[in-house]
Amino acid sequence: MDDLTFINDWAPGYGTLKAVYPNGQVDHISDCIEPHLLLDKCPLLYHVFEYGHPNRIQAEIEAPSRTAVIALLRYCYTGSYLPWDAEYAPILFMPHVELFKMAHDFDVPELQLLTHGNLSCQVSYACSLPNPPQDLLETIQYVYKHCARPQQQHDDLRNTLLNYCISVFQSNQLGDSAQFLQVVREIPEFRQDLCRTNMHRNFEDDCALEIVQLALDTLQPRCGRPPTTLASRDLPAEMLVGSPAAPYSVAAFDPVRDAVRSNESDNDSEGHSTLEDSAISFVPGSSTLVFRPKITQPVAATGFETDSSSEDEGFSIVHRPRPLPCATPDDPMSSPEIVPSNPQTLNVLAMIGSAYPDDDEWTML
Repeated sequence: MDDLTFINDWAPGYGTLKAVYPNGQVDHISDCIEPHLLLDKCPLLYHVFEYGHPNRIQAEIEAPSRTAVIALLRYCYTGSYLPWDAEYAPILFMPHVELFKMAHDFDVPELQLLTHGNLSCQVSYACSLPNPPQDLLETIQYVYKHCARPQQQHDDLRNTLLNYCISVFQSNQLGDSAQFLQVVREIPEFRQDLCRTNMHRNFEDDCALEIVQLALDTLQPRCGRPPTTLASRDLPAEMLVGSPAAPYSVAAFDPVRDAVRSNESDNDSEGHSTLEDSAISFVPGSSTLVFRPKITQPVAATGFETDSSSEDEGFSIVHRPRPLPCATPDDPMSSPEIVPSNPQTLNVLAMIGSAYPDDDEWTML
């Protein structure tokens, strides 16, 4: 595709065209360019030419490769960027993608459609081959580096490559290719697009699970270890300033103890023991032991109280018996009672010594 013989079919021009490649190299393309032949197909390229030397015009453009520049000139001269023996050439993706980028830069939408159509044909032919084209990985890297996402035409270009990769993923053993996996790791957006395309194809391909697993296997591990409660042990000694102060020895709060002590305020002896006397103070570097003696919980004060204490043993026992239930005549659940119909009569009979009345004179309530 680097043949310039098509220029000889036209009258020789007087323009000089130079190309600057991404690595900074300047390539002299031709001194026989006719600028007016460029005006119809690529107006921007025509206006790039300007006068330099006397009676001589020249232009210098940025291009991805010499092949892309010559293909653009062939399109402007002949209307087709493919040489006459293109059908016998090996299947390659990169020439079409590079010219697609130049057509976008020089605002030639017709050439964009032409390059994308020819790329689709090349992809169809490549699906029947046992191995992918030799420039597949280079093409993927170029597309994701130079073709911006917001452009609809660029999305179509990416979708063509993505669908091809999924279609031949198993037949061409892309999952076993170290170079392909390296490209997947280096371009996270390409990995995401593979999963998205796999989803749009409804996971109907045999490699659907492998594509999902490919995205999981290429995730980068998190750097560093998560902090732990003992992470300070790994700090250097220079970062540890002083030592922590020992905590104060504070007796634990016990509501039962406070209730018992309130009843023993009048019985204060020298042998009386408390929890404060039994608690062991905290010493840095040692364990804390607390002695908690069993204490009889006080019973709610109800009814009669009888106190008994032992000064020798150092404790007091409070006995609070439960009161007997008192039955009232108005209680509906109480047993029936027999009362005299006239209580005053009983008192008079008792005083004079007379006999009590018969049972008939008693009233049952």
